[in-house]
Parts: sequence; C-alpha cells; structure tokens
Amino acid sequence: MAEDFYTILGVSKDDDAATIKKAYRQIARENHPDLNPDNKAAEERFKAASVAFEVLSDPEKRKLYDEFGVDGLREGFNAEQARQYGRWQNSQGNWQGRTYARSGGYDDLFESIFGGRSPFDTSDYSNFGGFYTGPMKGQDLEAKLKLDFMTAIKGGELDITVNGKGIKVRIPAGIEDQERLRLKGKGSAAPGGPGTKPGDLLLTVEVQPHAILHRDGLNLSLDIPITMAEAVKGAKIAVPTPHGEYNVTVPSGVNSGAKLRLKEKGVHRGSKKGDFYAVIQIQAPDRIDDALLEAVEALSAGYTTDIRADLKLE
Repeated sequence: MAEDFYTILGVSKDDDAATIKKAYRQIARENHPDLNPDNKAAEERFKAASVAFEVLSDPEKRKLYDEFGVDGLREGFNAEQARQYGRWQNSQGNWQGRTYARSGGYDDLFESIFGGRSPFDTSDYSNFGGFYTGPMKGQDLEAKLKLDFMTAIKGGELDITVNGKGIKVRIPAGIEDQERLRLKGKGSAAPGGPGTKPGDLLLTVEVQPHAILHRDGLNLSLDIPITMAEAVKGAKIAVPTPHGEYNVTVPSGVNSGAKLRLKEKGVHRGSKKGDFYAVIQIQAPDRIDDALLEAVEALSAGYTTDIRADLKLE
C-alpha cells in the first residue's frame, strides 16, 4: 500500500499549511538530488515529498485526498457521484456476499450514477463506478526560462535542470518574450502506481534584451552609423543581420533616422518572415582640424533653407 502523504511529510491531518510547507522544505533540502548525487534513496524521498506537498499544499486537492484518498486525485474524478454512491451503499448495508437482481430500481440507479454500468464490474479500472474516466495525472510544474536574444530569434536546443532532472528544451525560432512552452510529461509524477502519468512542465520564456538590436513583432531594427561624407555622397555599406551580412545602398543626402529596409531578413516564425531595418545615424568626425573646418564651411553652403524652421511647440 502506498504510504500516506501526511506520513511522508511527517505531519498530521490537523496541521496547517505553514507547518506542511516547513516540513516539505526540510525534507527537500536534505534529499535534493543536487546535494545527494547517485543516492537513489534520497532521490525517491525527494520525489515522494514533492508529490505529497503538491497535493497537501492545494486546499482543493487536500480536501479530495482527505475524503477519497488518491482516487480523489485522478483525472476526471466526480466527487458528487462518489458521494452519491457511498450514500446508496450505506443505505443498502454491506453488499459483499449478496446477490442483487439487476432489475427495476437497481437498473435505474446504475443508469443514473454509473451510466448503466454496474459498480461491481471492475474489468475496466480506469472507469470503475464512473468516478473517474482516465489515468491519474501528476501536477503541472511552472518555471521561468531566460533566453538570450539571438537564441530567441534563431531557435535551438537548451539543456536545463528542473527539480534535479536534466531536460532538453527545443526553442522554436522567433519565440517572443513571455510566451509559454509546454513540455508534456516533464512535470511531477502522479501519486499512485500503474496507469498514472506525469504532469507537464510549463516554461514562461523571458527574452533578454540585445545590446544594439531591437525587435517589434517580426521586424528587427539596428542603428547603423555612417560618416557625414557617406551621408552627403551616398555609399554602399555592409549591414549584419541574424541571417548573414548584406550590402545596403545609402542614398545621397540621407538624414539620421532614415530606415533602409531589407525585406524578409527579420524574424522568421514558420512561414512568416519579418523585415530588417537599418536605421541611419550620421556620426560627426572624431578629429576636427582647420582643413575640416574649411570643408564644413563649404558644406554649409549646401543648405538653402532653415532646417529648424518647422521646429515649434504649440
């Protein structure tokens, strides 16, 4: 017989949530796989305590467990039908050893509570009595996964550790900040034995910002510095993107803030492809001498209007 959850944590049914949490933390700290490598006994104690705490720390699950045991935790379990059957069984007395005629009122009762199936037929344990309709599933776990910007753009595989277990996570290309990944069967083990299945692991992705690259949906943008000479004369410059380096033509007379588009060189998400924008930033020379100042005077003659004439606050 499986050990009682309260016994596993060393607490009583009357203990409050804080006491249960304290007991679990003590067991988890002493038996964590990271602190007890190659210690199977400690690993089993850690797993058992984790399952017990998941149930007893949840008021609804604890209530069902107290009333029905592990059966009350099975997926699809119907507490009201179970109570109805229990009341009927008590009203009939101890049925073991008796012969019941499947007729009249009994058929009606079986139909209303068990969908027409006798509760004494245990050939299909997963549907016994109509109380639950599938295998008991363990609790889903939630965790946060920090991703660097370029991994979120390109995708890939990461090895992470959750509750002492190594898990390989496939990152789809183009995933966004705060998206969730569901890893089926990587959650907590279910209480009970055969026929159970583990819960899922839900990972909330936290994409770290890039130092110079910016994202807006599927589009990417990057500030590209150019010289004053390139701005005046125009030029061809190399622009790095996640998909390689591409040459871009800078038109003569370009201004800072102008956006040069590279079509479909942004984020790729399945069949959808965003664009990449090179945002022009004109940079002044880092060395200024008399010859340069003379050239600038000549350059000033190229301005035929007041470039700040429309700069007004109303």
